[in-house]
Amino acid sequence: MPPVPGLTGSVPRDMTRRLRSARRERGTSRSEPFSLFRISGRLSVESPGYRISHAHPELRIEILNRMDVDPDHQLMEVRVLGRDAAQYADELRRIPGVLQVDVYSATERSAMYRALLPTAPAIQVLRAHRVLTRYPIVVQDGWARFETIATRSQIRRMLRDFGGRVGPARVEAVRRGVVRTEDLGLTSPQEAVFRAALQAGYFNAPRGVSLTELARRLGRSKSTVSEQLAKVQRRLAESALRLELNALPLQS
Repeated sequence: MPPVPGLTGSVPRDMTRRLRSARRERGTSRSEPFSLFRISGRLSVESPGYRISHAHPELRIEILNRMDVDPDHQLMEVRVLGRDAAQYADELRRIPGVLQVDVYSATERSAMYRALLPTAPAIQVLRAHRVLTRYPIVVQDGWARFETIATRSQIRRMLRDFGGRVGPARVEAVRRGVVRTEDLGLTSPQEAVFRAALQAGYFNAPRGVSLTELARRLGRSKSTVSEQLAKVQRRLAESALRLELNALPLQS
């Protein structure tokens, strides 16, 4: 096979660091339990969410759903709660980078928005660390509050990254107890896929194995493995909701 132009026989230094990080994460993910954390963090001052909510602190903005359109843009479904909630569409459209804003339902105290806008740095951090985030994400006066299912080491890394790239962030509460596989009610095939995915580093950031490669190792179709993992993640979320939420510091 001819050499690929621009590549040498040595592994780039940044790739080496990422591989080492992935190995460390694989070593911890097998033993660490998942818990549900409530996180609050200040948004980037350039983001549309910060500009609108900081200018109007009386508003409660709820991100109900989002979809990546491309690496740099996202489509969001947002509910705005407050007096004359539908009147902020024009102000949002004037923010640099915002491509489209539509109001498709409104009352005196609430409005539903559909917005195409740049992917916020906060979302980029959550996406990079592959933590399961529950909706709605609540934005008020420049701060976002959300719940996420992750291990403690994942949360520590995410908070460091969030603080360095976006703004201050902290854990407000942790659900007491842990999410155990025996509590999830998984079928034998689902648990086998879950354990194989954990061991291979599928839930790590960066991901230690692709879905295609994981399916090949398990001898199953990609669609079957994807469906089983989706059910596992839903069971994780449902199990975490049954735990009692209490204020609890994130211990080292």
